[in-house]
Amino acid sequence: MILFQDQVTQGLTKGGNKIIYSNNNMAKKRLLMFGGLAVVVLGMAGYLFWERYRGYEEYNNYIKLEQRYIQAMTEDTYGGKTPQETLDLFVAALEAEDVELASKYFMLDDNLSREGWAKELQAIKDRNVMAVMAKDIEGAEEDQKNRIDENDFKFVIYNKNGNVGGWVDMQFNRYSKVWKIESL
Repeated sequence: MILFQDQVTQGLTKGGNKIIYSNNNMAKKRLLMFGGLAVVVLGMAGYLFWERYRGYEEYNNYIKLEQRYIQAMTEDTYGGKTPQETLDLFVAALEAEDVELASKYFMLDDNLSREGWAKELQAIKDRNVMAVMAKDIEGAEEDQKNRIDENDFKFVIYNKNGNVGGWVDMQFNRYSKVWKIESL
């Protein structure tokens, strides 16, 4: 009885049965198996290399952005050593109607700029209400109960009726070691 047959054969006898197998067919199977395995391994290696390279590029971009942020924050030295000192400097700039100086007491935005605050302050100056704003902020009181942590400080501004009219929220710039106005 013949169990397997192909073009190139060798014969063996076992228990009266003749077993015929092909060296050529076994070689093809091995080649296909190892070739397929090689394609899978190379494909995975290529994918991992691509993901690592792409991640490396994103990581480098993040590092550059972080370095620019740290440099800008370190150079941002306008402000006081205490929240009250920053508030007093800001009020003095408002009283002098110095929009550029007053805007420097604000935190940098996501684009490392204070352009938005400068525009708002210029609009206030154009309406001739900077002195009123300075007087309102000058009367602000510390708001200890709404602090988030030691790097956060708030002043509350009360209106004529004794109701809360607004807040001045400050953050500590840990790079330049000064307090900055985050929002009004």
